[in-house]
Amino acid sequence: MFVGRTTTPPTETLRIGIDARCLNVRHLRGMGNYLRGMIGGLAGLPELHWDFLSNRPDLPFHNPLPGTTPALHNFDCPGHRFQLWEQAALPMGAVARHLDVLHCPQNSAPWWQPVPTVITIHDTMIWDRDESMDAGFYRDTLLPQAFHRAAGIITISEQSKRDILRRWPKLGSKLHVIPHGVEAEFLDAQPAPLSDDLRAAGIEAPYLLYCGGLMPRKRMSWAVEILATLDTPNLMLVVCGVPAEGHAAAAASLPPEIRARVRFAPFIEQRAMPRLFQNAAAVLYPTLYEGFGFPALEAQAVGTPVLMSPLGSLAELNGPGAVMLDPEDRTAWIEATRRIVAERTNLVPDDRARRWARGFSWDVSAAAHLAVYRHAAGRTD
Repeated sequence: MFVGRTTTPPTETLRIGIDARCLNVRHLRGMGNYLRGMIGGLAGLPELHWDFLSNRPDLPFHNPLPGTTPALHNFDCPGHRFQLWEQAALPMGAVARHLDVLHCPQNSAPWWQPVPTVITIHDTMIWDRDESMDAGFYRDTLLPQAFHRAAGIITISEQSKRDILRRWPKLGSKLHVIPHGVEAEFLDAQPAPLSDDLRAAGIEAPYLLYCGGLMPRKRMSWAVEILATLDTPNLMLVVCGVPAEGHAAAAASLPPEIRARVRFAPFIEQRAMPRLFQNAAAVLYPTLYEGFGFPALEAQAVGTPVLMSPLGSLAELNGPGAVMLDPEDRTAWIEATRRIVAERTNLVPDDRARRWARGFSWDVSAAAHLAVYRHAAGRTD
């Protein structure tokens, strides 16, 4: 099924194709928010034409260009076990639509690249930590070969650049570091109480906010231990990132004495997230590694302190609202959290942190992406 324009635009138009699978989902998450922010930053440029290619006609598509009818080409093909859509249908679709450049934004790409291809490698965790993809030919041979064939590689932090070059040093000449931006909803948010839909989810102040889900490196157990140790019986821990079908099992794994004080948040739309961050006493972000670390930036964008460790790319997000702690020093984490909870009774935002966060702009990120697109397509004039 094809939806949208299929005619060839004028030659001066730069026709950009997007592997849009992370926009074609039930709920928009990290990589989808990345595309939404970046493409939104280029939305006003009439010389750009966007083609979105995906494979789930049964799921909603989150259009990153509000007010327009997207050129969405949504088609499925058999052979999911062998990644045939990514390796065959996607590049064939790029040829059929006369694309000038194809952007694959989520750590993978086709080996066959009949049009110039730009790839975003967010981090190397699927290779270094065996996360989300099994070892084998596809991960360890085909994808690295696809990276080396690409016209350009984008990554999101200096830490990710170091990790990529440690693993694939020959990518250095085509590697571009382009940090993410922070959404205007966070930067422009004014102090306001929790909305009715957040209260309906059982969220009430005072609370600590943990973002990260159940992956071991995210360390939800660390946040739970801090809550259990603090002598503040009315303090709640709100957990984001656990799918609804996992809430019951996650709750059952908690110590019985604090089970009633932990709320597993349902999926919360992006527009409601700034208020959730604003009304937290603090954001606990005890992760041991991130390629970027959106919650650390979003917390500071609304002026809420975030507790984390200077590991991986998080050292690059050490703004005025960050409290950096040794990742294994429980006493330091507990004492810092206790102090912040005591000081944050009126939830006054940290204006220094908010000003600092404005340095992470989707407009700047988008302009840097466009420069990579133009170079890949041979449009460097």
